[in-house]
Amino acid sequence: MRKFTWLVLTNCDPDFESEFNRWYDEVHIGDLLRVPGIVGARRSKLADAQMSMVDDGLALIGANELSLKYKYLACYYIEANDASTVLREVKARSGTPQMEISPHLTEAFTLMYEDLR
Repeated sequence: MRKFTWLVLTNCDPDFESEFNRWYDEVHIGDLLRVPGIVGARRSKLADAQMSMVDDGLALIGANELSLKYKYLACYYIEANDASTVLREVKARSGTPQMEISPHLTEAFTLMYEDLR
């Protein structure tokens, strides 16, 4: 069995941020954890303290200086022979009673990484 980390970056309508976070934490994560192969989840929001490479090394900077696009990050931990099988199941369930999507979700971008060990 191979292991993967699926990163999901999102934004929401700022007028409905508390409703979006409640949906994500109380509904959406549970829906995703019911997908075969998804074995764990963790959710975060962008912190102000950041670090970036500059000409003379590393610099501590604020998030607003980076012009970052996404405010929220969810990490899903997957154990499967093929990550695309899990993603196909997520896509099939998305927008159905098995996985309702918040109307306050405005943007999402995902990245899948295979664990090295």
